[in-house]
Amino acid sequence: MDSVLIVDDSEMLINYLEDSFVKYKDKFKSIFAKDGLEAIDVLKAKTVSLLVTDLQMPNLDGLGLLAFVNKNYPRISAIVMSAHGTPAVRENLQADILQFIEKPFSANQLAKVILSALSRGRPDGTLSGISIASFLQMVEMEQKTCICEVESPGHPKGFFYFKGGEIYHAMYGDAKGKEAAIKMLQIEEPRFNFRKPPARKIARGINMDLTALILEAMRQKDETTS
Repeated sequence: MDSVLIVDDSEMLINYLEDSFVKYKDKFKSIFAKDGLEAIDVLKAKTVSLLVTDLQMPNLDGLGLLAFVNKNYPRISAIVMSAHGTPAVRENLQADILQFIEKPFSANQLAKVILSALSRGRPDGTLSGISIASFLQMVEMEQKTCICEVESPGHPKGFFYFKGGEIYHAMYGDAKGKEAAIKMLQIEEPRFNFRKPPARKIARGINMDLTALILEAMRQKDETTS
């Protein structure tokens, strides 16, 4: 039976889902964790088919957890719970393996999304990791100030700098700013890590919003492959 790891720091929500999901016990097994660190302990100890996580949590938030899963367990698909999604973000995330459910929701609504995710899979039976575009959109949505490190086999290491959820600068090999961001947005099978932003002030190197950068990266990639 598939095991579903559900991560949220709301004790009220966890208790509600525990009680409500009893009727789905023949369809999937529910495992609960209160934050990203506890979820990582579960992932190391148990086989998990699907991750359902909130984004705003103490100790290790949902983005940090997703970065860990994407790097170490890329075949685990994920559902994100958040109260901050915009229609544009939801539409783009749903094109990925990542699914989005907006709070508040009922237990039955979440169960429906879980069952759909478990039955969906991929034609070859495997799942790829989260795309850079979807991951960065969540950083933007959560208004984080951070450095997002991007790695992929055969590519140099790159960095995106976000300030209050706004993409501010990027570096990738010898490229900087917009050029670096567009090159990284075209990387397949990325792995993510977070770094704390430096104490020194970083000069702004990108003056486009994230959506425009994503569209430009897609356009250039299409031109290259056509």
